Amino acid sequence: MGSDIGSHGNHQSWEGRNVQPSDEKELREAISRAFDYRGDVTIQLKTGDQLIGYVFDRQEDVPQPYVKLFLPNRREPHIVVYQDIAGIVFSGEDTAFGRSWEEWAQKWKKPEPSS
Repeated sequence: MGSDIGSHGNHQSWEGRNVQPSDEKELREAISRAFDYRGDVTIQLKTGDQLIGYVFDRQEDVPQPYVKLFLPNRREPHIVVYQDIAGIVFSGEDTAFGRSWEEWAQKWKKPEPSS
């Protein structure tokens, strides 16, 4: 994982990256990236299972830190504790990459009424 994970200011897409954290600090950074990512991720569990979904919440300051994700075809969010996570793959399309806030705002700006 190394240098990629520490470069939050980097404007490259994380789409397609496979992060295998080697310690708790790298795991927390990878989860932070997954939280900020605007696409689905694949969470690889230490059991060998995989969960594919959208990370929408994380809780780090609790006795057992966890992430919440929306899984396809499930109504309720799924919770995964950090200690069960072996890796994270940024597997879904990064829908926000290359788009700025200004572009989005301009697209959705209502036309001004003509005088």
